[in-house]
Amino acid sequence: MRADWETAKENLMREALLAKFTQHPKLKEQLLATGDAQIVEHAANDGYWGDGADGQGKNRLGMLLMELRQQLAQ
Repeated sequence: MRADWETAKENLMREALLAKFTQHPKLKEQLLATGDAQIVEHAANDGYWGDGADGQGKNRLGMLLMELRQQLAQ
């Protein structure tokens, strides 16, 4: 693991999501079709990227997807 992972991981995920959704028009279309709905990564074993399955996680993947959706909609 990178020594700076904790400070770099969100920007790396942001870059990866941008690449994925701009290179695959169908995925972009599906993301934009969610409108203003809240996106939640429901993951029992991940309290950082997901909701931790009990809603107590940070849901950072969902947050980044909503951020990207807003960016792509402009």
